[in-house]
Amino acid sequence: MGTNFMGIIHVTKTATTAFFRSSLHVTGLIIGLSFAAQSAFADSKINPAIWKLSDEDSVVWLFGTVHVQNENLQWRTPKIKQAFDSADRFYIEAPIGDATPETMVPLLQKHAFNKSGTPFYEQLSPPERENFVRALNSLGIPETAMQNFAELRPWFTAVTLAGIQMQTKGLNPESGVDKALWQDAKAAGKELGYLETLEQQLRIFGDMTPEEDMAMFNSSMEEMVEDTDMLDQLFTYWKTGQIEKLATLMNASFDGQDRIKTALLDDRNADWAEQIEDIMRGSGTVFIAVGAGHLGGDQSLQWYLERLGYEVERQ
Repeated sequence: MGTNFMGIIHVTKTATTAFFRSSLHVTGLIIGLSFAAQSAFADSKINPAIWKLSDEDSVVWLFGTVHVQNENLQWRTPKIKQAFDSADRFYIEAPIGDATPETMVPLLQKHAFNKSGTPFYEQLSPPERENFVRALNSLGIPETAMQNFAELRPWFTAVTLAGIQMQTKGLNPESGVDKALWQDAKAAGKELGYLETLEQQLRIFGDMTPEEDMAMFNSSMEEMVEDTDMLDQLFTYWKTGQIEKLATLMNASFDGQDRIKTALLDDRNADWAEQIEDIMRGSGTVFIAVGAGHLGGDQSLQWYLERLGYEVERQ
């Protein structure tokens, strides 16, 4: 599936659909909700993880989200609702409301399009190409449709396929937790903010070397065809609040890609911690929603905040 792409699926979906509408007919490739996914969402107590840090005049709530979601899952627990309702301000990773074709297509042309003149899949070894074909076939896409990805970089091809796979399991980027909270915050008149821009997110992938780009693509294709239960497991961990297991699962997808992991997780966590420190210097209550993968593991967002002297307590 490519769990290292989870944070960008919701940002690129609109532009991806616009780009492929004339060439790949993405909507015609989506199949019904699988029984396995239904079972995963029906089991276990729902208790997504949330943390709190505070001082004499400031409260910050940290909520770990998933960027795509089964629209029927009732994930707003009383604890989450109370924390959200208490906040004057709401922060999210990036301004997903601005992710329209008009804003995204130029960014994707800059960071996601193949400018080499040679389709990346022509550089795949026979086993790598076989995995690509198997991934396409698993989504109902014939091998002949491979040419539709000729103008894209490997990472964005993987993002596109991961998005399609999620939809086959009934996971909708339009129903993502962050987007739902953003809409709720806007309707409630809360002050809105974000921790980084859309281009900052895309630039992380755009700045990859060709070797890193291809390695990430091949890793994602391998996961897609050999670890078909990963999505179900990931969302089970999220909805039941097993954040360390979720982080372990997501971090495993960065095996051998230390620089990319640092750019996607560690560096961003360090930057966000400094921004939260600035927020804590003010006053009021702020609810911050970021991908759950940032809130677990050795260099989590909480770890950086604790290094700055804050006590972060899980609620």
